[in-house]
Amino acid sequence: MTVDNFELINELLSFEKPNSFYFLQILQRRKENPQLQTNSKVIDNYYLYDNTDLNKLRDRIVEDCEKYNARAYININVLNLEKVGLFTLQKITELVIKKDFKSIKNAYPSVCGSHHSEENKRWVVDIDTKDKDFIDNVRKEIKLLHSEIKNNQYKILAELPTRQGVHIISNPFRLDKFKEKFSDVTVQKNSPTILYIP
Repeated sequence: MTVDNFELINELLSFEKPNSFYFLQILQRRKENPQLQTNSKVIDNYYLYDNTDLNKLRDRIVEDCEKYNARAYININVLNLEKVGLFTLQKITELVIKKDFKSIKNAYPSVCGSHHSEENKRWVVDIDTKDKDFIDNVRKEIKLLHSEIKNNQYKILAELPTRQGVHIISNPFRLDKFKEKFSDVTVQKNSPTILYIP
């Protein structure tokens, strides 16, 4: 089953602030590629600098995914070029001190994958079922937890289909209360979501 979230994700991207960009990776996973020596392998990294980039890159991304039996993931928390540049400089310095010169080439994408500059953070609630009642109950709980936060504009921003279920993209909520009801649902605070699966 092909998963194509290009249109839904395009609606989540904002480049209003100077130096904003988003980080996208094409990854092979061992689950679909048993010959891999590691759990995943990066095929390519892409960087989106304005609201036309995703559409421009669409054909290349789809082609990469189909050619390598890979998936496209995107972190929908915005990054800042200046901050990423400074953190990359710090990471390279640490690698040089450790004499780990081989890893220097991976410093920039590594920083892109671990930092964000999003003021209104976006979490990924990973639901591994297509059960509509279950998804509806999770959605209701998130909305309830949002309503308990004073003077906020927090909300569910999107629901992105996955192979097994759905990723709910949401502003933060009381995770401890959420886990009391949905202990098996994974909530990622700064994690990529599915853009495309062939």
